[in-house]
Amino acid sequence: MAHITSLRLTDFRNYADLDLPLSGGPVVLYGENGAGKTNLMEAVSLLTPGRGMRRAQLPDLARRDGETLADIWAVAAKVQSGSDDPLAIGVGQVPANPGRRSVRVDGRAASGTQLAQCLSVMWLTPAQDRLFTGPASDRRRFLDRFALASNPEHGKSGLRYEKARAERNRLLSDGIHDDLWFDALEADMADFGAKMAVARAGTVEALKAQIAARGDSDFPRAQLWLDGEAEDIIASGGDAADAQSFIASELRADRARDRRAGRTLRGLHKSDLRVRYADKNMPAGDCSTGEQKALLIGLILAQARAVTHDAGRPILLLDEVAAHLDAGRRAALIEELIALETQVFMTGTDADLFESFAGRAQVFEVSGGAVTAAS
Repeated sequence: MAHITSLRLTDFRNYADLDLPLSGGPVVLYGENGAGKTNLMEAVSLLTPGRGMRRAQLPDLARRDGETLADIWAVAAKVQSGSDDPLAIGVGQVPANPGRRSVRVDGRAASGTQLAQCLSVMWLTPAQDRLFTGPASDRRRFLDRFALASNPEHGKSGLRYEKARAERNRLLSDGIHDDLWFDALEADMADFGAKMAVARAGTVEALKAQIAARGDSDFPRAQLWLDGEAEDIIASGGDAADAQSFIASELRADRARDRRAGRTLRGLHKSDLRVRYADKNMPAGDCSTGEQKALLIGLILAQARAVTHDAGRPILLLDEVAAHLDAGRRAALIEELIALETQVFMTGTDADLFESFAGRAQVFEVSGGAVTAAS
């Protein structure tokens, strides 16, 4: 099981300098709103590809002292995986280019894919409470984060697909008719789009298998399916080559229509993750706020069980989750988290919310950028 054994923050959010030793088990962070609990979890989320759990711009992560921002910020961690020597992972701002992120593993520059191979992190935040009623882009991002947990190449495929789509859109909006340019860009979109479709469809199937195998639980069962043409091909028994051929042919057929619109109207960037509350046969978006939260927690737990990754199960970041559950469900959630045998970070305003850990977690009080071990 990969876990963080130490976390160091320098001029990050409201932390001037923090050096936090961790045992590898569950971590509870409690304190008043605005104390810095979520900032600490955000730092952990930045140890993986992407912009972290808040999707903040890099300059916004620097510590602010009145009107003055720190020149740079940094997050460093030691990560232990099995009996191997611990890895030193560091992310931060490049001094000469504040909009660029530096990533280093054991002192060497690393790519996003290499970072994903070192550590897998998943999160659930209050902002995701609107996942089932919000735009499809939020659910795609949610699913793609799940897919990245078991397929470190998925992030690279998504970036390459979006880069080719942006360039194709530029040709469309500029009225360019050069077939050779379109052929080259559409070949990239078909190649990387097919890889995305395979990863997404495989992730959904793994989730469905875990949900079906779980049996009775305090968290409702979800029915899942993908609403996407390329993903449908994979789900129906096709392979990456079938999806690639389909994407390429449809992009070519759509050129005239897309040119009139000035953008690519169909593709992997339009797919959606559909969710229903199984026992009520009700769309997740029509469920109560509490039911939607419970469905989300159930999906996170299913994904944590489903992940097969060299680094082991993903680290879970659960921000302000306990406060939305009654005492019985809080206790059930904590027992499920313990059974996962993975490192989990949980935040709340009151330490009493986590009493069911009963000595099985590190508990810290957070106050004004300071973190103190609680008795």
